[in-house]
Amino acid sequence: METCLKKSIEQYRQIIAHAGQLDHLLLKSDPDELQSYTARLQELQDEAGLNDRIFLEVFPHNSTYWQNHPLFLERSRLLEKIVELNYLLLPRIRGMMAVTANELKQIKGGRVAVAGYHQTPAKQNQFIRGVG
Repeated sequence: METCLKKSIEQYRQIIAHAGQLDHLLLKSDPDELQSYTARLQELQDEAGLNDRIFLEVFPHNSTYWQNHPLFLERSRLLEKIVELNYLLLPRIRGMMAVTANELKQIKGGRVAVAGYHQTPAKQNQFIRGVG
């Protein structure tokens, strides 16, 4: 159980460290880097999820002993930190998505306006009379 808790703590620390990169990536707005970031975050979460399944199978049998154990308390603190990061980052991400959606809408509207503008070509053999 102690090994499982240590592994869980390390995995949650990696997730928190990875989440710390998001601010910088959001400022850069590089789609490829954001996609790589998201893929790596999913990998870290999947790995932590697998370990947590093992932990949750073993934990109920010894829950009274482990609830006050320093490793369990550290794991709980890290989980709270991840929840806090989610609450702080999600509104920023949603705001950026709204701005991006608005920009795309404006670009699309501009394309429609340009596509609707047709200049008629001058006809050949047409003479313009001058004054005089």
